[in-house]
Amino acid sequence: MNYQKLKNIWGTNGVALLSGSLGTLLLVAVFTDSIYSTIYCLLAAFTLLICSALAFFQAGQVREKKSSLLVKESMLDMVFDNLTIGISVFDENFRLLKWNTQYTELVEVDEALLSPQTTLQDMLSWSFEKYVNVGDDKDAFISETLEQMDGRVSGKMDRHFVSGKIIEVSFSKCPGGGFILTISDVTSTRLAEKTLRENEDRYRTMVELSPDAIVAHKSGFIIYVNEAALTLFKLKNRHDLIGQKISSYFPYSDRDALTPYFGSADDDKTIKNLSSLKSKVIREDGSQIDVEMEASALLYGEGNVLQLVIRDISVQMQIEDFLKQAKDEAEYAAQIKGKFLANMSHELRTPLNAVIGFSEVIISEIFGPVGSKKYLEYAHDINASGLHLLELINDILDFSKVEAGEQKIKEEQVEVDVLVNECIRLTQQRAIENDINIKLEFDPLLPQVFADRRMIKQILINLLSNAVKFTPTGGRIITSVQLLENAGMKISVCDNGIGIREDDIERALTPFVQVDNDKSRKYHGTGLGLPLSKNLAEMHEGRLEVESKYGEGTIVTLYLPQYRICEKAA
Repeated sequence: MNYQKLKNIWGTNGVALLSGSLGTLLLVAVFTDSIYSTIYCLLAAFTLLICSALAFFQAGQVREKKSSLLVKESMLDMVFDNLTIGISVFDENFRLLKWNTQYTELVEVDEALLSPQTTLQDMLSWSFEKYVNVGDDKDAFISETLEQMDGRVSGKMDRHFVSGKIIEVSFSKCPGGGFILTISDVTSTRLAEKTLRENEDRYRTMVELSPDAIVAHKSGFIIYVNEAALTLFKLKNRHDLIGQKISSYFPYSDRDALTPYFGSADDDKTIKNLSSLKSKVIREDGSQIDVEMEASALLYGEGNVLQLVIRDISVQMQIEDFLKQAKDEAEYAAQIKGKFLANMSHELRTPLNAVIGFSEVIISEIFGPVGSKKYLEYAHDINASGLHLLELINDILDFSKVEAGEQKIKEEQVEVDVLVNECIRLTQQRAIENDINIKLEFDPLLPQVFADRRMIKQILINLLSNAVKFTPTGGRIITSVQLLENAGMKISVCDNGIGIREDDIERALTPFVQVDNDKSRKYHGTGLGLPLSKNLAEMHEGRLEVESKYGEGTIVTLYLPQYRICEKAA
């Protein structure tokens, strides 16, 4: 028996031992015939009295300690029962010693079934039918579980219930024998972990199957690439890229622009503001390929890394170059065409003016009578055809100037009312011949406009000529001018002619296009009237709008912006 055990025995039973010793001494003194026996008896009796007092005092201390222990045990039980996790205590023979309410609720066992005779085997047997993924043999399940716990100091295992609940069972052996079980409801945690794993697997699959190259790097050193990256860089093995500096695969000339894409991933604000960037990738064989790159921060371990999505845009760049070249060639061809039309129009107009002039001389019989009236009819036909041809040539010449960018605006202050009246007079004769009434509506106090007088006049003549051409005999045309509040001015020409189908309005504004087809064409012209008027309006920062209903008529409106309106001269 060691010293510590002796100390414990004396601490708890010291008074009793001393009393027993003194009693023995007193008994010996009584039965001993000696001169010292009386003294021994008195001394022993006195000492026994002291021991009795000490025994009484020690009994009080024991009662106090027991009371304190009861209070502490009560508090411990209160804490035990109010824990959010389930706790149970088993002895070395797997008998249940103590448990809390949360334990029975989590394992879904009726607390009335539990007693000090309940064993862990009983608990496992009652729960077997409620578990999934534990096999079909109850006894094998119980034996396997006990073996797992018996051979280890501590451990954890998950149990899945038929209801979908998941609990985590943790066990640890006690120093004096037996063990403690703690049980937690981890359903939400496990489902979140499962969802996270599924998302990670899905993302990993998407990354691997992505047609774009995806490269992750940390502070400029490559740590991951997908299959598409190997194809882009013309490499066969991922280890040929991993560990390399990402900047070594891009041109030095793009270094400044690429620095944020190859740096640290810790500056979230800078990374979020990075837009897609075009550069070139230097492949393993030394060739270069056009790419477009985007960057984003990605959580990797305990820190962030930069993920680069690198897209091969070589085909796109080739298409853009081809389209640019085609556009340049088309613009050059249009410019050549415009110059050709302008030159040809000049070349045709010179002899045509002579034909018209000489036909007018013959019609007027300036140098004497022609003789046969038939010649006069022919002269009239020549003159009319010449004038019509000159009108077509003038349209082509004007349009070609606009297309070639040679048409310049000569701005001046223009009296709109005077100009509109002048245009109506120029088209009035043809309207009278077709019994068409032209009506004019406008405010007599209209302001002037700052514009090219000749261009505005040409627009109005084109609109009025079209209205007369496409309005049947007995029709009417209304020309109106209206000042818009803080929105400029509009000049409209409205007729009740044949109208235009809604699908044909866009075609009517297309150069050299006639709305009626070749076989049923009844109206002659180049198809340049409306397109030319639209271009001239846009040169004034205005616009031309066409509203029409087939069979009822058409309204064509010229809008001039507010800044072109000026005060009418006094």
